[in-house]
Amino acid sequence: MSRQFDVFPNPLKAGRESRPYLINIQHPFFEERATRIVAPLVVAAAILPQGRLNPIVTMQHQKLHFSPTEMFTISLRHLRSPVVNLSADRDKLLAAIDLVFTGI
Repeated sequence: MSRQFDVFPNPLKAGRESRPYLINIQHPFFEERATRIVAPLVVAAAILPQGRLNPIVTMQHQKLHFSPTEMFTISLRHLRSPVVNLSADRDKLLAAIDLVFTGI
């Protein structure tokens, strides 16, 4: 089971250095699906952050930017053991997602 806002090591070799983690942003209502909607957490050197669109999250003493404009679907089988859950950052993560879809 993968909970919303669980963070996983990026299983994709391409881009792993600049996007070391993926965060599950899919609502639990769709938990029976074999895929998850994820977005990368990006190292500061690889992004030009745009305020509310790319909030900073801190995990394992590293500051990373949430990048909802890069969201994609990945098979659940690629998301093994989560390293942390960022539910505490829920409000700023959802605000960034809302900005992508509604512009507000």
